[in-house]
Order: sequence, then C-alpha cells, then structure tokens
Amino acid sequence: MHENVSADDAARALDEISRRTEQVIEKTLVPNWFWWAVAALNVGLTAAVESGEPVVIGTGVTLFVLGISGVAGSLAIKTLRHAQVRNTLLGLRGALAVAGFILGIAAVTLPTAFALEAADVPYASIIATALAGVIMVIGGPMLMKYVRRTMRTHGASRA
Repeated sequence: MHENVSADDAARALDEISRRTEQVIEKTLVPNWFWWAVAALNVGLTAAVESGEPVVIGTGVTLFVLGISGVAGSLAIKTLRHAQVRNTLLGLRGALAVAGFILGIAAVTLPTAFALEAADVPYASIIATALAGVIMVIGGPMLMKYVRRTMRTHGASRA
C-alpha cells in the first residue's frame, strides 16, 4: 500500500493541514465581544449590589446570571459545533498566559478597590470593577493574539 506521493501532492496536503489547523484555532478563540459583555455584566452586578436595594440587587443578580449564562452558552455551543482543540495546541505558555491574565486583573483591581475604599472614595467597588472591565476589554484581545500565535506555533510543529 505504499504509493509514491509527488512533491506537489505533499505540499498541497501540508497546506490543507495548515488551513484546517488555522480554522480550528480561529473557531476556539474567545471573540472580542466576550470581553465587553463580561465587563458590562460585572459592572452592572456590582452597581446593583452597591445600591443596597433588595429589588435592584435581585434584578441585577438575575440579569447577571442570565447574561453570563448566555455568553458562556453561546461560546460553548460555538465550540461544540467545531473540532475540539487538543490541550497540547495551547501549550504551557498559552495556559500560563491565560492564568497570568486572570491573576493580573485581580492583582491590579483588588488593591485598587481596597485603596479606594480606605480613602472613602464613593463607588469604590464600581470603579474597581470598571477598571477590571477596561483591562479585560483591552487585554483580552491582546491575550487572544498571543494565544493564537502560540497555537499556530504548536500546530506548525505538529504538521
């Protein structure tokens, strides 16, 4: 069953593998709208809780849960419809970048919230949550660019 494959056929096959790998990578990355949605939902929830009004808190929590469920659900459905990425495609550096991004947001916003609260700044929690949202909106797409490059590198090394 050994058949000789021409150089052109081999090149076409490798191009097809690269194209398919690129499709899988693009389908599994978090889209930019996700960062905006999560940021807005978090700020809305914080504002609702800070209001201290039971009806506003209840409404805010309900909207947050529905919103996050919708955002996460749409990403899950999108991912399940397409080929699944092997963990090795992300690699250790990609995983550490994601974890570092999350820890970085906490490292910036928690001290900010405590400092604002200690200084009796009005709406300290909302300001700190908005800061986290800005970091997500700006940093999230940057993180996805890095993850995309990492996945391409790992995908190319497997082809």
